[in-house]
Amino acid sequence: MKDFCKLLSVVAILGSLSGGAYAQEAPVEAKRPAFLDNFSNLPLEEREAYGKAKLKARQFFTQKRTFESLEQIHEALLIFDEDPGIWNLKGSCHVEFRSFDKAQIAFQKALALEPNNTGVLFNIAEMHFVTKDWKKCIEKMTNLAELLEVENKGTANPNILELQRLAIFKSLLSHIKLGQKDKAIELAESNWDDFDDTPFTYYSKAALAYSDGEDVKASEWLLSAIRVYGGLQKIANWHDTMIEFGYVQSFYGGDDEDANLSGE
Repeated sequence: MKDFCKLLSVVAILGSLSGGAYAQEAPVEAKRPAFLDNFSNLPLEEREAYGKAKLKARQFFTQKRTFESLEQIHEALLIFDEDPGIWNLKGSCHVEFRSFDKAQIAFQKALALEPNNTGVLFNIAEMHFVTKDWKKCIEKMTNLAELLEVENKGTANPNILELQRLAIFKSLLSHIKLGQKDKAIELAESNWDDFDDTPFTYYSKAALAYSDGEDVKASEWLLSAIRVYGGLQKIANWHDTMIEFGYVQSFYGGDDEDANLSGE
């Protein structure tokens, strides 16, 4: 099975009780989420047990031990079921098994608990990408990109910027799949930036080259991205998107430079 879920993995692995890797702290004037107070009101033993279960679930998920991760998530939910982070992680586990209906239920549960969590919003939009609902994907990813652009004004947060660029990239790919090449080109060119710290330029140019049948040129762009960003692990989210889309073949092992980058 194609390993396409690393992006979801990144979003799901949460360092705090609530947010995803890309979720930002709420504005000062925003109302404190009720689940934070509810968690604080639990007995210390239950909070500690919950923390241990969640930590193990995250570790197992990172190690691709998805069954064990789900077991720990189940244990955590028996203690406390109001943490959007644990529901987001559960959804990501179901994505690993391509159980998209179950994943969507979990993500929607997470969103209901924290409506402004952009990591969860991305995961929901991503469901339309992996299920090839290209029109819906464009709609959701475009809305998310606009939300993230507003959120990032004045902060220059690299996590927000990368998530925003990924949303735009997935919209671009969806336009290609719908035969809307002009829109894909317009979207790419309007977001090319010499000072952009994300791989958007490299991967968007590679995608456009693949769509023109210029596989060698596309591979050159991908190899350039690998060199610039210090290996595939640093840009796995972007590369896995190309694998899931079908432009790049999945591979395991070997050196980065020897990776099979040919389009299908």
